[in-house]
Amino acid sequence: MSERLCVGLSTCPNDTFAFHGLVERRVDLHGFEFEFVFGDVEELNARLARGDLAVSKGSFAAGLGLARDLCVLPVGAALGFGVGPVLLARPGAPRAKDGKLAGRVLAPGAGTTANLLYRGFHPDEGRVEQTVFSAILPALERGEADYGACIHEARFTWREHALEFVEDLGATWERATQLPLPLGGILARKDLGAARLARVSSALRDSLEYGAAHRDEALTTMRAHAQELDDAVLWKHVELYVNAETFALSPEGARALERLAEFARRASWLADDAPELEIAHTRAIARLFRIATREDVDDLRGGKFTAFDARALAPDGFVHLSFADQVVGTLERHYASPERAWLLEVDRQRARAQLRLEPSRGGALFPHLYRGFEAGDIVGGWPLVRGRDGWSLPSLAAAARFDPVAARALTAL
Repeated sequence: MSERLCVGLSTCPNDTFAFHGLVERRVDLHGFEFEFVFGDVEELNARLARGDLAVSKGSFAAGLGLARDLCVLPVGAALGFGVGPVLLARPGAPRAKDGKLAGRVLAPGAGTTANLLYRGFHPDEGRVEQTVFSAILPALERGEADYGACIHEARFTWREHALEFVEDLGATWERATQLPLPLGGILARKDLGAARLARVSSALRDSLEYGAAHRDEALTTMRAHAQELDDAVLWKHVELYVNAETFALSPEGARALERLAEFARRASWLADDAPELEIAHTRAIARLFRIATREDVDDLRGGKFTAFDARALAPDGFVHLSFADQVVGTLERHYASPERAWLLEVDRQRARAQLRLEPSRGGALFPHLYRGFEAGDIVGGWPLVRGRDGWSLPSLAAAARFDPVAARALTAL
């Protein structure tokens, strides 16, 4: 029997794109009957604070203050470089004698990351008022407000409203921290427990992958909820806000969240003793890797892996795989003699149905693929070289997951 789960979803194109597969029931629902509630991000922040929603898109700034009860799923985040809110002004907007902003400043909600950034970078500048994000550009255009911290499609459309660009608040963050800006993510109640959190994460990851493979389908869901109806703008939004961090939050993304908490404390937004906003780390969406020697690979035509020695790679009736944090230990334990090897990344979605997590080295759970490799299973690869100090590992940044062309470098070995 399916378990009912109330999920909050914003109308932003990146969120409707990400959730399209679940909203339209095109992917495995992982035992849930999802009830979707659509709303402006600040409305969702408020409903999370009241406990109305078990899972919801929310601003990371709001999540910092709700960390006692909520955690962040490692999938679905809007986080990156060049993604921040922009500070806009009506022509002739007033300034104080010292150059600081003056007059009426609109922000998209008390709990939004845009509001936190404005207050942190422009303390005590102007009279800050909160309003729904979609009302800010029209208010500036009509001259009813002087400045606005604008989010979502406004980043692409402000010129059409004859407004003045004051500052990219995200770029200011990047210069100050050298880290991507964490705007928002999928927040979930901790009391759902690890198993449910893993299932929700896996369902959303499946939905993201479905949307990426069926863009025309996803566009219909995006159009149904978007404030901006121009398809080109919708896709610009998705291309900017749906990135590698959306598919799997990286260590750099986690550091950015920690820095946002420090920023919030300095801005007196967050109490010094506030609990940490935890990430619900789960193997449900983790990347899968296989180490192989040259002898394991039968064919490297065109720089792509097209055939494998199934006996070498699956001597126990299954293929031994490792999660990213297990690769070093696997190399040290099982690959002491070869000088060179391949690190192959396995398509998690293709492998999911035949994948089992079973105890192995030290009792830790390792992924085992209960079938041989098939064409299309390998989505990328890196050369590994063992030197005097051991194996030299490549960067396993999340972005590499989406660059199968990297496998061409392997033909040089």
